[in-house]
Amino acid sequence: MNKNFFAAAIICCITTSTATAQLSAEQRIQDSVIGWWSNNRYDHLQPQTDAIGKKKEAHVNKLVDFLKKSYIPVGGLGTTSRYVGKYSFGVNGLVWNVSHEKMWTDEKGNFKPIPEENTKFNIVTNKLYGAWDCSFLSSNDEWYVTMEPDGYAESDQFMTARDGSDPRIHPNAYPFITTINEWCTVYLAPNNKLPLIPVTRGTLLDLAEKNLDKVLKEKREEKERFWPGNTKAQDDAMEYEKKTVDQYRNKIRQLRERYKNSLNEPAYVRDYQLSMYSFETDPDIFTAGPVAQKLKHFYPVYKIDKSTIEKMQGEQPLWVAVAFPFENKRRGTQLYEMYTALSQNLNYGYIYNYFFDPEKIKGKPYTPANEDQFKTRLDQFRKRNTDNINASTNTAGWAPNVHFQENFESSELNGDPLNWYFNKFDEHDAVVEVKNNPGKWLQLGYGNLTTPALLKKPFPQNFTLEFDLITADFPGRYGGSLEVFLSTDKPNAKGGISYSSNFTTLTFKLQAGNTNDFNNNNYSGQAKIELRKKPEVNEQNFSGGAFFTYEFREFNNRNNKIHAAITVKDGTAKLAVNNKAIASLKDLKLQYGGNCTDCSIPANMVFNYLSFKNINRDAKVFVSNIKITKE
Repeated sequence: MNKNFFAAAIICCITTSTATAQLSAEQRIQDSVIGWWSNNRYDHLQPQTDAIGKKKEAHVNKLVDFLKKSYIPVGGLGTTSRYVGKYSFGVNGLVWNVSHEKMWTDEKGNFKPIPEENTKFNIVTNKLYGAWDCSFLSSNDEWYVTMEPDGYAESDQFMTARDGSDPRIHPNAYPFITTINEWCTVYLAPNNKLPLIPVTRGTLLDLAEKNLDKVLKEKREEKERFWPGNTKAQDDAMEYEKKTVDQYRNKIRQLRERYKNSLNEPAYVRDYQLSMYSFETDPDIFTAGPVAQKLKHFYPVYKIDKSTIEKMQGEQPLWVAVAFPFENKRRGTQLYEMYTALSQNLNYGYIYNYFFDPEKIKGKPYTPANEDQFKTRLDQFRKRNTDNINASTNTAGWAPNVHFQENFESSELNGDPLNWYFNKFDEHDAVVEVKNNPGKWLQLGYGNLTTPALLKKPFPQNFTLEFDLITADFPGRYGGSLEVFLSTDKPNAKGGISYSSNFTTLTFKLQAGNTNDFNNNNYSGQAKIELRKKPEVNEQNFSGGAFFTYEFREFNNRNNKIHAAITVKDGTAKLAVNNKAIASLKDLKLQYGGNCTDCSIPANMVFNYLSFKNINRDAKVFVSNIKITKE
């Protein structure tokens, strides 16, 4: 931003009769089209000198061009690193976090990558993703690998995050091989076939027994390094190693007998890093328990033969892999845009033809897949940024005592709340409709501080903050949980609080409980008030703050909508729900039950910050009809 722009913004604020406030430049980063770094610091590829190397380098340069025409980083800065290896070549991409802070910009004010804050993606040849080398079995002439199967999930959390997503990534990738494990990978290969040979149980057991001699040889070499020239010490140590190898030789033979009727079936193993010690019998290597089956933690074994290894060294790839992590909207704009562009806009058909059927693209320039959608999406980000710069709200219809109000009617359904800020590197908020409840509602993303950008600051000294709150249905002991946070400190550039040496904060927690627990002493609904100050005057046993918790039966799975009102007036604060007084500062106690030293608020104190936060991952919570009135 230049100085003239800021001057224009200030003049606008002075001359308009509407309330104006904008997201800070730091906040606007998450919706900014930032693009690719012009600095090639991370690209160390030296010009190739041999004929095959030169051809590979030309291919890599094409891949970079295809990538940069299909993906323009949003909310982060993109970099590429080209490489040419013996068996593989390609481009490794990164999207980096950025900041307007001086230490993360160059002398011209341009973004630099923030070290170690990046996400990887790749377009490479002859590589497998979610695969593990089996050095125990491999030789120079034959390679063996295990692979995470399609649908593999590291944990239940990863499986839940992918719930409802396309199991084949996107229709743009449907004509090709797709796998989703730790990576989302699109494989481009002739006839849609990777040159991998499935290994049977019988072959795997034969290989394992054969390679036990290799284990003994490696152990002998290890002992010779430990005790050079001391043959007796080496021999004594090898006695234990021989005994261990004999135990596993016996286990392998037991497995061969156990599976004698299915030795020709493909081998799926429970251990992705195969070694001699993988060949256990209880539980055995070919058995997957219920959790492993659910998460697909059983791994096919493949062979890459000598002929394939030789071909991988040539200029013509055997396959191309495009690999990127699975991301959804909850993971933030930067990562979701990367995932969207690579899954929907990278032109897989063109890249396939470039390598494997070049006559089909002869004389045709590369264009992104779904190009109109790609351009529209980027234009929407640019417009959103402009709207944030010029954000204003017409207060003409507000009553004289209204300091702020919001019902989200000006926001688009299923879109972001207009003139509100939340961190899009975390779970997203969205404006939605709630069944049987009129108007629009803000669904709060879990763990995200959500703040109104157009809130005039400071608050009136005496005010009431009121809002409607809904919890979605929930099966557990507690449901939707909202945290409302007020602070005398002003927000920082990123929308959070940079705590000063002198502040006061009030936190209100409203959590729905399950009516099934009304009579069993397990009811988990609660309303809680917390007061903190700095310097802290309310301390007990080195713990600061003052608290009050109320058994909140008014908010539950049956009565799932409430109207809450927080009133700050004349040095105190109180909470009311559905016009019923719930608690006030006079009810507060110290951490261990002691009386407050000072649980009042200075009468002339003013608040400068307000945020709403969903603090329960497992239940949706919605707010609307927010209003701050002067008392």
